[in-house]
Amino acid sequence: MPTVQQQTELRSSLVAKLEMAEEALVYSNSNIEITMQMLIQAPKDIAPLLAKRAENAARISSLVEQIREQVQSEDERQLLDAACPRWVCVENYEGSPRLVVDGQGRAEEGAAAANMLLPHLLDNTSWKAFLEFLRAQMEAVEVEDETKQEMATRTRELVRANQELKSIVAERKRVEERLSQLASIIELANDAIFIQTLGGTIVSWNKGAENIYGYSAREIVGRSRYMLVPPDQLEDDPKILERLKREERIQLWEAVHIRKDGKRINVAISVSPVKDADGKIVGTAAITRDISDRKEAEERSNEALRLWEASVLSQPRDAKPAAALRICRPPKIGRRRKKPRP
Repeated sequence: MPTVQQQTELRSSLVAKLEMAEEALVYSNSNIEITMQMLIQAPKDIAPLLAKRAENAARISSLVEQIREQVQSEDERQLLDAACPRWVCVENYEGSPRLVVDGQGRAEEGAAAANMLLPHLLDNTSWKAFLEFLRAQMEAVEVEDETKQEMATRTRELVRANQELKSIVAERKRVEERLSQLASIIELANDAIFIQTLGGTIVSWNKGAENIYGYSAREIVGRSRYMLVPPDQLEDDPKILERLKREERIQLWEAVHIRKDGKRINVAISVSPVKDADGKIVGTAAITRDISDRKEAEERSNEALRLWEASVLSQPRDAKPAAALRICRPPKIGRRRKKPRP
């Protein structure tokens, strides 16, 4: 049991820490209000609001350091560290609204705003838990250490739950950012990229697919991909799906597809499986490239070769060697490479 003097000193220290913690909470509440003001009102000039947030955040950081200098136990120090992870880093705390409000003062979608605001609300709640811990310590100055340990444990569990929620929010935000980046890459690709269910229903259709096939996403999403395939090639799809289910690698292959205007085009296709969270294949992603121009060039080359062979075979057997050589040259394809000078 601590002596009367020790209790008096402990109470005096707790009073000082409690006052600083309450002051930090006031600044935290102010910053949350400023953030919501930026998100809801979307002022054209957010610089003054950001400056005020930075000032508040710097004051919070200073108060946290003063409290840290007066902690009485390792449990209290750990609780303090857990309750203020974002506040310790002033730059991160004040700079995040720039990710949500652009130069014209327009806010992004509500989900982005929630992802930015929710971690601050959770930090605020964690700090309130630390504040309640200090208040409980004030009332329990004369109690046994075991009781104080139990209070510290309960507070630590509450703070940990808040931090786990914040980690979930941060991970969700990272996933959304990666998905947004992938969506941009897919949408801007020149190749046709579309996703279909195992039954062949198209569920995703990019701009490249619209350019190659002529169908807009509104026209084709929800319809069968078999409308792109000639009737004589329909039997190939079940074989490909079976190979994908066996996790076999599908090599790039060529096929003929049909555009919206009825024109047949030659395409090179690659297909990969689409899996759900449990690893089960629920569809396929197809990437197709229009190779009609290349095919036409190959056909012209082959036709020229056939004509050359026919001209050679039509020459009389007693033709002069020099004349035969001039006739028997194959047609030139492409530019002739010059030999380097000696």
